[in-house]
Amino acid sequence: MDYVVIDLEMCNVPKHYRTNNYKYATEIIQIGAVLMDQDYKRVATISQYVHPEHGVIDTFIVNLTGIQNNQIKHAPLLREVLQRMIEWIGDREYQVIAWSDSDYCQLMHEITSKGLENEQLADFMDEGRWIDYQDVFSKRFDFTRAIGLEEALMLCDIDSEGRFHNGLDDAINTAKLIEKLERNPDYQVHNYEKDTDCHSEPLSVSMGAIFANLGINCKV
Repeated sequence: MDYVVIDLEMCNVPKHYRTNNYKYATEIIQIGAVLMDQDYKRVATISQYVHPEHGVIDTFIVNLTGIQNNQIKHAPLLREVLQRMIEWIGDREYQVIAWSDSDYCQLMHEITSKGLENEQLADFMDEGRWIDYQDVFSKRFDFTRAIGLEEALMLCDIDSEGRFHNGLDDAINTAKLIEKLERNPDYQVHNYEKDTDCHSEPLSVSMGAIFANLGINCKV
């Protein structure tokens, strides 16, 4: 079994740009992924920009992701990007791993609303194929809340690569975390929630948390 670690970056869709066909507050502008073998070793990476059909790259998104309008202006639409990714994965048994379930939800929203359904995409989006590693992390170390990727890396003493909120860099950093934890099943982190005399604040938030107040959910 191989593993595809995926991360999406999104832009905002202003309310006046939303339609009955596309009613969501965000739209994908980048997909990054890391292919890992059965031993959780990195085999290959892919990064693709996506041209949004409804959303805009505003100052907030530029500052958050570093993605500029000129990088997505002539990029392919989501249909082509997803087809490239499926071809890149190839004919192998695999599971998809993401940090939180927000990426799965976002893909489902866009695939459904943009009429992209086909047999290959349905196989890729099979819910049983996807693993929410943020949930795995929280349950493994008995956290009562969702832990951001930056914080999880710090807790596991892993140096991050690149910048946070870049699709490929986030996928690479998630893969580094997965490799360390899956290859070291006895590894422990300090759960400060259990400290009665210390209430630490989270170091960062996930992209899903940033957009939570914009109405992202898995219902279509």
